[in-house]
Amino acid sequence: MAAKKAHEKKQATQKLDRSVKKLVKAIDQQPKNAENYYALGMLLTDAKEYQQAEELFKRAINFFTTEKLATDLLLYGLGNVLYADGLYTEAQQYFKQIKQKKLKMSAYLMIAQTEYAQDNYQQALVFGLTVAEKPGENQIAGNLLVGESLLALGELKTAAVYFDRVLQVQPTDFQANFQRGIIEMVLHRNGSKFFEQAKQSNPQKFIQQQERLTDIERVLVAKQQRSNQKESGNDSKQ
Repeated sequence: MAAKKAHEKKQATQKLDRSVKKLVKAIDQQPKNAENYYALGMLLTDAKEYQQAEELFKRAINFFTTEKLATDLLLYGLGNVLYADGLYTEAQQYFKQIKQKKLKMSAYLMIAQTEYAQDNYQQALVFGLTVAEKPGENQIAGNLLVGESLLALGELKTAAVYFDRVLQVQPTDFQANFQRGIIEMVLHRNGSKFFEQAKQSNPQKFIQQQERLTDIERVLVAKQQRSNQKESGNDSKQ
């Protein structure tokens, strides 16, 4: 087993080296093509070579300083590196600099994810809603993040609406199905159809998540109770 893992690791390292050399060659041949820098930076990020990726993006941003379209792409890449490295506040600084319309919603989605990762669910909700309500390639991910944020805030019924929006487009989505199943369970309704679909979509992940169901249910019930108490308090003041 150990020998097999060592062999697989060696193969992965060799594959990464070949891909890096290929992209470095492409950069040498086309130094004004920002997409090559972006591709190399994201390749290094996927390999968890965060420091190298960060340095690459920063050098590239300085190189393309007068070219806004290229700079925005590289800022987005740098933000993703820092996000992957868990440096959420730093990542936001770069995502917020992006002005290009094509990347703006992607940047908002990443800002929402950085807020969610820091348990700032209300802020995640604000940015997530901006993405969720805007038709485009990020809309599904935006709806999913809004659902997750609402769920974390104890707003179960509203969260269900956004998870259902995801399932209308991607009926086999694991996360949306699993979370819908949890919502039905907490609300004392039958969520078996959602759990079954989640299990079919990703059996291994379902087993991992299932082991945490009791803890998840307890947390959500407590959050829902607090949410209900808050609503009751607001109603009594009116």
